[in-house]
Amino acid sequence: MPAIKTIYVCNHSHTDIGFTDYQDVCFRQHADFIRQALDLIEATEDYPEEARYSWTCETTGPLLRYLRSAGPDELRRFQHWHHAGRIDVAAMNYNLTPLLNVEQMHRSLYPLRALRDEFGLTVESAMQDDVNGISWLFADLLAELGVWFYSAAINPIRGARPKPFPGAFRWQGPSGREVLAWNGYHYLFGRSQAGLGNFELVDRLLPRWVSGLEADPTYPYDFLYCEATHPVRVDNGPPDRRMADFVKRWNEEDRPYRMAFKTVTEFGRLLEAEHGATLGMQRGDWTDHWMDGPGSSAYETGINRQAHEILGAAEAIEAWLRSEDRDRYDAVRAAHDYEQAILFDEHTWGAYSSIEAPDSLFTKAQWNRKASFAYTAVMEGHDRLAGAARALAAPLGTPGPEGVFNLGDLAPEEAFKPSGIEDVLVINTLPWDRDVIVEEPEPRGGAAPAGMLDCFFNRRSGWGGNRPVPPIRRVAGRVPAMGFAFLPLSTAPAGSDLRAGPGFIENAHYRIEIDPEGGGLKGFLDKDLGHDFAGRYEGWRPGEYVYEVVESDKGRDAIASFDFSNPDFFTGFKDTPWRRSRASEVVIEEAVVENGRASITVRIQAGGVASAAVTYALDSGVKQLAVDWMLDKLAHEAPEAVFIAFPFNLGAPRFMLDMNGIPSEPNIDQLDGAAKDWYPVQRWVDVGDGARGVTVVPLDAPLVHLGGITTGKWARTLTPEGPTIMSWALNNHWMVNFKASQDGRIPLRYRLTTHEGDVDPATAARFAAEASMPPVVLRDIAPTGPRSGSFYAIDPAAPILATAKSGEAPGWIALRLQNLAKAPTLATIRFAKAPAEARRSDPIEHPGEPLAVSGTSLAIDLDPLATATILVRFGEG
Repeated sequence: MPAIKTIYVCNHSHTDIGFTDYQDVCFRQHADFIRQALDLIEATEDYPEEARYSWTCETTGPLLRYLRSAGPDELRRFQHWHHAGRIDVAAMNYNLTPLLNVEQMHRSLYPLRALRDEFGLTVESAMQDDVNGISWLFADLLAELGVWFYSAAINPIRGARPKPFPGAFRWQGPSGREVLAWNGYHYLFGRSQAGLGNFELVDRLLPRWVSGLEADPTYPYDFLYCEATHPVRVDNGPPDRRMADFVKRWNEEDRPYRMAFKTVTEFGRLLEAEHGATLGMQRGDWTDHWMDGPGSSAYETGINRQAHEILGAAEAIEAWLRSEDRDRYDAVRAAHDYEQAILFDEHTWGAYSSIEAPDSLFTKAQWNRKASFAYTAVMEGHDRLAGAARALAAPLGTPGPEGVFNLGDLAPEEAFKPSGIEDVLVINTLPWDRDVIVEEPEPRGGAAPAGMLDCFFNRRSGWGGNRPVPPIRRVAGRVPAMGFAFLPLSTAPAGSDLRAGPGFIENAHYRIEIDPEGGGLKGFLDKDLGHDFAGRYEGWRPGEYVYEVVESDKGRDAIASFDFSNPDFFTGFKDTPWRRSRASEVVIEEAVVENGRASITVRIQAGGVASAAVTYALDSGVKQLAVDWMLDKLAHEAPEAVFIAFPFNLGAPRFMLDMNGIPSEPNIDQLDGAAKDWYPVQRWVDVGDGARGVTVVPLDAPLVHLGGITTGKWARTLTPEGPTIMSWALNNHWMVNFKASQDGRIPLRYRLTTHEGDVDPATAARFAAEASMPPVVLRDIAPTGPRSGSFYAIDPAAPILATAKSGEAPGWIALRLQNLAKAPTLATIRFAKAPAEARRSDPIEHPGEPLAVSGTSLAIDLDPLATATILVRFGEG
C-alpha cells in the first residue's frame, strides 16, 4: 500500500450500439469522435508530455467502419498519430455478451486482419467496459493473436467483480495460454466518481479514492489507473478538451500526485514492466452477470441462436464446394452476416428508456433495429444455406418438374405435377456419421421463397396458388460424416417400439408419464438403466411451466435498486417477495403414434400467458426426449419470469455445461466473482450424481439456474439445492435497456437424453450438435450418380468437435478443431480426397507451420481444451 504518486487516465468513448441514440446514429458518432480526438491530439501537441491528449478506440467495429470510409489524407493522419502512440486500438469487436458461439468469437476478431494487414496498425491490448465479464475462450484467442493485455472496466450494477479490485492478475485460458488482466474501476470513474476534469468537484471526490487505495494492504501499486469518458455523455460520448487543460493545470499546481494520460496499451506495458513478475494466476470463465438481459427478448434470442447454426451449416457446405473447385464463398457477405449475428449478441440491447418509456418512438425504434440484427443474420444464413445446398445437389441428380403459378384455372395436380421421385437428398453438415429421421418437405415446385429451403419453411403456406399437399412422410437412414445420402422414402422409421396411451408415451429407451397437476413428467423411465429420472423441486416436475412475479409495489426495485452511494452502484435484495405459480388448468390430449413418433400434447392455463401447450415426443429407436413448449405470451411490464423446470431424481448433483463452447464445471471453472446465480448455455447442460445423469439441450433459451431457482442469492459460490436445472426462459428484471415486456407466440424447445456414469463432454456435445442443427433435406432430385458421399470426418472416438469454412485466402479451407477433454488429444481428420497442403493457423487465418498430410488424413496434436485453426487446400497453390 505505497503512496499514490500518479493518476493515469485513459480517454475513450464507451461503445454502446444504441442506448443513447439510434444504432446507426451511434456508428456515425463514433467516426466523428475519432476525428475530434485527432483534432485534440494535434491541438495539445505543445502541451507538456503528461497532458498531451491521447485516445483509445475501445472497439474495432466502429473503428473499421471509420477507416473504410476515410480518405487517403485522413487515413494517413490516423496512422501517424497511432504510430506516435497517441491513438490506440483495442482488439475487441464490441462489448460482448456470452451469447456468442465459438465461431462468432473467432469472427469477432477478424477485424484484426484488416487493422493489422491492410491498415498497418498495432493491436496489443483488448478492453471490455460495462459488461460484467468475458467468455473464457477469449483468453486463449487473444493470447494466440499477440494481444497480451486485457482491461476490464466493469459496471457492477446487478453483478459483481472478481478480485483483486482494482488490481491485476494473469488470466489463464482453457488451454493454458494467458493474458495480463487488469480488473479496474467503472469506465465512468474518472469523470463521475473522481471528478476529473472539473476543479469544482475533484478536490471533494478524488481524495477518498486515493486514501482508500493507500490504506488497502492488498493494493501494491503507486498509481491509480482509471478510464475517463465524457462528463455527461458517459456512453457514446465525444473527446473533451477540458480533460487536457485539466491535467495541464493540475500538474502546474502544487499537488500531492501527478496526472498523465495513458492509452490502454501504454498502461499495460507499464503494468507488465513494473509488476509483471509478482502477479498471481487465475483460471476460469469470467461469467457475465448481465447475461440475464437477453431473457427479455426470448423469441429474437432464439432465432439468433438458430442463425448461429444455420450460418455454420451454410459455411460447411460452401467449404465442401470450394474443395471441388465450385467456390461460392463471398468473404464480404460472410463478414456482414456474422456481424449481424454479433450485433444482436452485443451487450447494449436497447434504449436507456426501455423501461421508463416502453411505447416511445425512441425505445421502439431502437428495439426494431436491435431485433433486425437477428432477423437479418438468420435470413441471410438461410439464403446462403439454400444456395450452397442446391449447388452441392446440382451434379448429383436431375431435378423434378417445376410448377406453374396457379391462379385457380388449373387443377392443383396439373399446376404442380408430381415428380414421381421416391428419394430425398439428405445433407449432414456435422463431421460424423449420423442416424437421422427426417420429414419429406412439401412439394413446392420451385415456388418462393428461393432463399429458404423447403425443409425449413412452414408447411401449408406458400405463394403459387393451389397445389397438392400430400400427407407427411418421415424417412430413417444413415448419412455419412459431413456428407450426403439419397434416402428412399420407403425406409420409414420402424415404429414397432412405440406405445401410447392415456397420459403416457414410450419407445425402446424411455417411458414418459404426464403429471395431471402441472403438466410436467411424473415418469421419465430409462428402460436401459432401469431408473426413473423424474424428480421434484418445489412440487414441480420435469418440463413444467412455472410463472413468477414480484408481490411488491416497488416492482424492480424490490429485486435490485440503483444506489450510487454503494461502491457497486446497486443494492441487491435477498428478501424479494417472489410469487411463483404453476398451471391453474391442465388438459392432457390423446397420445398419438404416427410416422415413427409417439407424442402427447398438454395444454395449460397459467399466469403470464393467454394459453400454452407442450408436446412431449419420442422417435422410434432414438434415445432422446423432445419437450416443445409454445407460449402465447401476454405483455406484462411489471417484473416477471417464466421458468421451465427440469428437476431430476438423482443423488448429490454434479453440474457441467457448455459455457461459451468450453465444457465447464460451476465454481471450479469460473473466476471468483463471476456469475453464479445464472449461467449462459451455448448448447448443453448436464446434471448427474456419478452413477447416472441427464443432458439437457435448450434450443431457444440460453439461461439456466443450477440446483434450483437462484435469483436474488447474489452468490459468489454456487451451492445447489439439488439436482435441478431451471431453464430461465423469460424475464424482464432489468431497469434500463432491456425490453419491458414481451408477447405473442414464443417457442421454447428442449432435447433431453440420459446416460450412465459421469457425463462425457464429447458425447454431450455431439448429442447437442445434432439436436441444434437438423439435417438439410431436399426433395424431387432423381439421383444420377453416387447415392452417398462425404467431404471429411473426424475420429468418432476422439473427444473433439470440428467445423469448416471457406478460408479468407482463395483456395484454402479453414477447419476449427476443439479438444473437449482436459487432457491432450490427437485429432485425426479424414478427407474424401488427399489435400495438397495443410498448415496451422492463428485464429484469424494467418498461415503458420506446415502440417504433414498422410494420404487423405491429417493428424493434429491438441492441448487440453484447446481450439485450433487449420488451413487446408486441395487444388494447386
